[in-house]
Amino acid sequence: MAKKKPPESLPKLSLSALLSRGYFPVELPPGFTTSKFARAITVGKDMLPEELTDAKKGKWCDYSAYSLARPALLRRRLAIANPIPYYRLAAAIVAHQDELLRKARASIFCLPKPTIRSDGSLTRSPPLDAVPPHRALVRFGKHVILYADVSRFYPSVYTHAIEWALSSKEAAKKRLRARPAEESVGAKIDSLVQACQSGQTRGVPIGPVSSMLLAEIILSQVDARLEKEGIRDGFRFIDDYELVFTERSKAERALTVLEDALAEFELELNPLKTKICDLPQELDNPGIQEIRAFPRRDSHHRTGIHLGQDLPSIQPSDLLHLFTRAFARQREFPDKSILRYTVSSLSGVRVSSATAELLQALILQAVMHEPGVWPFAIKALKDLHETHASLSEEAVRETIHAMIKKCAPVKHSSEVAWSLWAALVFDIVVTQEAVEAVAQMVDDCCSILLFHAAKRNLTEIPPPSQAFQESFTPESLRGPHWLLSYELAVQGWVSLPKKDHIAEDAVFSFLRDQNVRFYDADAVTRLTGRPDEEEDEEEGEYFGGY
Repeated sequence: MAKKKPPESLPKLSLSALLSRGYFPVELPPGFTTSKFARAITVGKDMLPEELTDAKKGKWCDYSAYSLARPALLRRRLAIANPIPYYRLAAAIVAHQDELLRKARASIFCLPKPTIRSDGSLTRSPPLDAVPPHRALVRFGKHVILYADVSRFYPSVYTHAIEWALSSKEAAKKRLRARPAEESVGAKIDSLVQACQSGQTRGVPIGPVSSMLLAEIILSQVDARLEKEGIRDGFRFIDDYELVFTERSKAERALTVLEDALAEFELELNPLKTKICDLPQELDNPGIQEIRAFPRRDSHHRTGIHLGQDLPSIQPSDLLHLFTRAFARQREFPDKSILRYTVSSLSGVRVSSATAELLQALILQAVMHEPGVWPFAIKALKDLHETHASLSEEAVRETIHAMIKKCAPVKHSSEVAWSLWAALVFDIVVTQEAVEAVAQMVDDCCSILLFHAAKRNLTEIPPPSQAFQESFTPESLRGPHWLLSYELAVQGWVSLPKKDHIAEDAVFSFLRDQNVRFYDADAVTRLTGRPDEEEDEEEGEYFGGY
């Protein structure tokens, strides 16, 4: 009798992978990376400073903020967490991963569940495109749908709710009164999250993948309350609920149950996005559907050819029609990423030399209309210029400076950062006016990109380093400009005060000794083929992509 094969073991979270992938927000330009940090801190774990290994030594730190553009003029404040508390948080998550993942995956409603990749990093699965078919499946035989959205979910999370979700509010309060010698897992995670944001108990850092896991732990307990009340049909995508029923009265009752369950964790629903509707409803955004199905014609005017296929070049009239519909749909659905999808879907399309200038103009118009298009536009434009070497970069230059002029005074990080990244990719010189505007932002990511551009002789004037002198103190390495304070110093891109502020900090001096960089200046080299004057000793990895 043949022996049964032992069940394949599931992947386990790896500290190295968790620090490499999902530490920095993936929305940053490609140069920002944590791979060298992950490598140094895990390979050299026997040499780690005491503050990283002694649970009683940890101090509160602030994070570097990154203002991210979203559709409909909305913004999201992303957190680039300080490596000291984030290492400690990541290490705790890995140490207690069995309990944390079990709780985070317990929901019957959660569609993209926390999943461990084969390399030991953390993600969500299945992807976004699994939502429309799942909608069709859960709505079968139902007549009413409850749409509900948790109001400002990540900024509203109460860090103590992590412990409540892992045990219970009553148990947490009991332990607080008893003051046991050893913290519970929930209390430990709660303290470490607070340490990442200067002790704040309201909100969790937006950007690190660890926050996704902790948020799922809380919402899975909310979902458990719904299930206990007999509510089982529908799903939740991150913090958006779609629950379906046979009768409106049942949907109204479910709304009350959901509000009460969220209130237990000091959360509430967004009244503007919560409603009860009759079915049927759309299964997917019609704007995205229209762009996805948009036909284009080759030079022989055949129709029915879809975007992204390796077929003859797209015609000017088809481009104009495509973008006309995309602009109209973006105005109709301002909170959807229709222009992002449109530009990203053009990757790899072929156009004639006569049409290349038109395509570039349309892509850049999309950038100005929806700033979140920039990451996808840079990739599409780079491909376009590689195919059509005679295509002028003047329109790209004008767009870069128009974006900086518009966005730098209001400190919109993502628009300025990606504009500077575009300047690096296309070797475009940043004007004096733009240099001065970016310097006045004192934004960590934008400042690093600006100094990198100066290093490559891509600025009309050197960045005014006096604007950053206050950032080069030992205290600044734990403050809201820790990334700027460390990175500009170790890259050697600024004239520092006589005092070596990094040498006075045990953790950051260790990182410098291990040649840790959080910005890989060679990332542009790999995209453009144009080497920097000085090459780094070891290539970093970038996992975020465009």
